[in-house]
Amino acid sequence: MHRTIRLFIAAATLLSATTPAFAQQSGVIEYEVTAKTDPERMRGFQRGGDDAPEIPDVITFKQVFTFNNNIGKLTTERPEGAGFGGRRQRPGGDTSAPRGPRPGGMGMGMGRGGGFNAQYIDLANKKYEQVFSTFGDDKKTYYTEEDYIFTASNKSSDKTKKIAGYTCKKATIQLKDDTYTVWYTTELPFSFSPVNGLLPDSNAVVLSAEGSRRAFTAKSVSLKAITDTDLALPAGAEKVSQEQMREIRRQEMEKLRKRQQQ
Repeated sequence: MHRTIRLFIAAATLLSATTPAFAQQSGVIEYEVTAKTDPERMRGFQRGGDDAPEIPDVITFKQVFTFNNNIGKLTTERPEGAGFGGRRQRPGGDTSAPRGPRPGGMGMGMGRGGGFNAQYIDLANKKYEQVFSTFGDDKKTYYTEEDYIFTASNKSSDKTKKIAGYTCKKATIQLKDDTYTVWYTTELPFSFSPVNGLLPDSNAVVLSAEGSRRAFTAKSVSLKAITDTDLALPAGAEKVSQEQMREIRRQEMEKLRKRQQQ
């Protein structure tokens, strides 16, 4: 009887010790993103002419990073309203960010119905993998890779704060023409940032990054089993260089402009 009890206690202790380790291998991080818009540029993609809704100066939307087994996927919730974009920022709001660096450094989704971008992440090999599907009946899917960019020349700070339950360290990073205040944790067993180039440490997960024109803030981190199996690259996707991807995107955007003009 005593032996049975001891075995039960040992098993329970082992389970409690290993469950967090297993749980940390999969989960979801939800970011709220605020970004300043370029109304003149975006108006070219609007339909409806003079009757089209007003484009806001700042949009707010959500990005969700789902990870499991050393792979992950960053999805963007399409902003609602104003023909393109989300909720108008309240007067005096100062959280936003650049047209410049986009998630993974290569771009967000163009929207539903064709030409959609998805951001896949190879956590084991520290690479962002951008997927793009062309428009039309002869739709093709391409992907390109970009290595993580770790920014060693950042201004670190001893300041810490809690974000979504995790202790975060502060760093200030210059990325292209903008300066970001970054808060990152090293309490997760992988490295990730919604913007490539804002990684101050090889074991950092960025939970907040604020520049002059765009800001990302993690609202929740849920460590849980993931049943979503759609985290790997789509079957049949053709690998291309970053230069080829930019040209493919340029051609598809030109097709979209002509279609909307018609």
